[in-house]
Amino acid sequence: MKNLLILLLILFAFSCTDKSVEEAAKLKEETFKIHDDVMPISMNLEDLKEKVMKKVETDTTEKKQALGISLALDKAYNDMEVWMPKLGAAADMKDGEEKVKVFTELKAEGEKIKQNTLDVKKKVEEFLK
Repeated sequence: MKNLLILLLILFAFSCTDKSVEEAAKLKEETFKIHDDVMPISMNLEDLKEKVMKKVETDTTEKKQALGISLALDKAYNDMEVWMPKLGAAADMKDGEEKVKVFTELKAEGEKIKQNTLDVKKKVEEFLK
């Protein structure tokens, strides 16, 4: 009976670990997908900022709006730069519940970064019309 209990505990421990490994892998894939969606836009943010500032060189009536957009572009770029090393560190973690927790947080953070980046890109496009 004692051996059966030990066997059941071992099986339970392995089944939990397998779930954590699978969930961590899924979250990692989803989070890296967010990265892959945002990175091309992020790499273009400096060019967008340059276009915004160039526009107000000739038309200073929109300078305050341009400065606000410029700050938002800087924030979107910096947020991505801060988030990416965290993503790399999480990818190197051993699988388990802690990795699931970290990737859950990183995914949520990545979704916010993605939305903020898309929002500021839209502002730029509207501003440059």
